[in-house]
Amino acid sequence: MTIKAFRQNFNERLASVYPTAEIDSLFFQLMEHVLNIVRAEIILNMNKELDQDVQNDVAQFTNRLEKNEPIQYIIGQTSFAGIPIHLNHHVLIPRPETESLVYWIKCREPDDLAILDICSGSGCIAFALENHINARVSAWDISNEALKIAKQTATSIGSNVSFSQVDILKQIQTQDRWDVIVSNPPYVLEVEKPQIHANVLEYEPHLALFSSREDPIQFYRAVIQFAELHLCPGGRLYFELNPKTAKAVISLLKTMDFIDIVVENDMQNQARMLVAKTKK
Repeated sequence: MTIKAFRQNFNERLASVYPTAEIDSLFFQLMEHVLNIVRAEIILNMNKELDQDVQNDVAQFTNRLEKNEPIQYIIGQTSFAGIPIHLNHHVLIPRPETESLVYWIKCREPDDLAILDICSGSGCIAFALENHINARVSAWDISNEALKIAKQTATSIGSNVSFSQVDILKQIQTQDRWDVIVSNPPYVLEVEKPQIHANVLEYEPHLALFSSREDPIQFYRAVIQFAELHLCPGGRLYFELNPKTAKAVISLLKTMDFIDIVVENDMQNQARMLVAKTKK
């Protein structure tokens, strides 16, 4: 089978599952992965025969795409802020909103900082901050499986990020302090489930997605309480927000020891990022 013939078969099989433009994107992502060549080379070699092993791989991957499995899990990686991030079903797929948070921090912060990333997941924020502002970064997550995949990325890119298994909802004994604490905690509300695409609900880890029904901002509260004690004087706390709970988070910060609260909207003009500073 040639690349051209496979593309035709691929398009026909996925036509009822994805929009045409997305099928085109999925095709090139898949071929770039299995053939280890760039899009331009694929286009120039459409009549190239695929060997049997490659045909077997792409057939298996196409079966998984038909079941709505995200391409990032199928190929086992994604790019985040220019960094190749390893992925599996134990970690969330990094979103563009989170990439925006990293660049926002980059624009606001100097180099050579001590940074803690809480609810780190794949480690994408930690790796990007280490890379873009030359920071000394520690990263915490409750999931040992998530930490395993993050450490794979660290090894492959030569990162010095320090990873630890920590439950931010429990009391933490440490004397360490940081210049910056950043967190993208679980924040999707239970009432938002019907609006979420099936490939997210069926494949991404709910532990990293959903907040508590009883206390939707419990992770924000825990991070704020920890940050109040463990940020350096004048230290900054950054959050990615759920616009639906942003006001509650801001109100909580105002009752704690934080000042200079700044909220940044996303492309839909909804509150998505926040920074606050300690008074001390």
